[in-house]
Amino acid sequence: MYRRGVSSRTRKLVIGGAAAALLGSALVVGTGMSQAAETGASSGNINALVPALGFSPGNPNATADRVGPTGVNVPGRCPPTQAQVNAQVALKNANFPGGADLESRIQRFEKTLSAIQDLKCPASSTTLLGRLNSLTALRGNANRDNILRGLGLNETPADKAAATGSGDAAASGATGNAGASSGNINALVPALGFSPGNPNATADRVGPTGVNVPGRCPPTQAQVNAQVALKNANFPGGADLESRIQRFEKTLSAIQDLKCPASSTTLLGRLNSLTALRGNANRDNILRGLGLNETPAG
Repeated sequence: MYRRGVSSRTRKLVIGGAAAALLGSALVVGTGMSQAAETGASSGNINALVPALGFSPGNPNATADRVGPTGVNVPGRCPPTQAQVNAQVALKNANFPGGADLESRIQRFEKTLSAIQDLKCPASSTTLLGRLNSLTALRGNANRDNILRGLGLNETPADKAAATGSGDAAASGATGNAGASSGNINALVPALGFSPGNPNATADRVGPTGVNVPGRCPPTQAQVNAQVALKNANFPGGADLESRIQRFEKTLSAIQDLKCPASSTTLLGRLNSLTALRGNANRDNILRGLGLNETPAG
């Protein structure tokens, strides 16, 4: 009887221990899953979640300013590299939002801008602020959910407008020195870089550089192209630096003729990145790596 009793208690202990072990394993697995779901920036996905800076990294040894992507001078060492910004974001944010909803998108841009400032560079050394503003402008837009469905994870309305404009120009595919009268004007006029305004708008909206512009601006690409053709019998089509600069200058002039400010487009910042090449001994090599209307700023 005594030995059988010991055997019975042993069996209970073994069964109890096994149950406890299973419960412990379940808790470990459950905890691991929870941690994996909430790891955020430390999960290794930070590179996919931090928005692109939109401008080439600065030279860490630079002592002089350079023209930033919005047309204003920024320290030549700015912006940091994307990898440096990603690391700073991960360091500061145990949980970095990864959702496709509007507020998650906005938070990603805000936290990335904060990381750039931590690294002693201004927001104007990137295109993040203008793109962020095009997101925050959706907060009052009743159609925002439909707009967001058409955007990539870190794409913004400002990005979409710039890509659409560039695609239209590239699709026309003109080369050489054909003037405006050649029918190739659509390929020669630079993309405006921002979605057209509402011609009936009476209130301002946030432009691509982060400042308010008339809600009716900019004009459509087609309107600008037509105005350029009207004013320029021979519109420069070369790939040399001066032809590129003239295309941007004449396009900006056409936009002003249509009663819209330069700040309703990204043209001025891109033009400034071209004019900055005039004193660059390596400019010919830089230009060889650019499309017809592409600039160092994009």
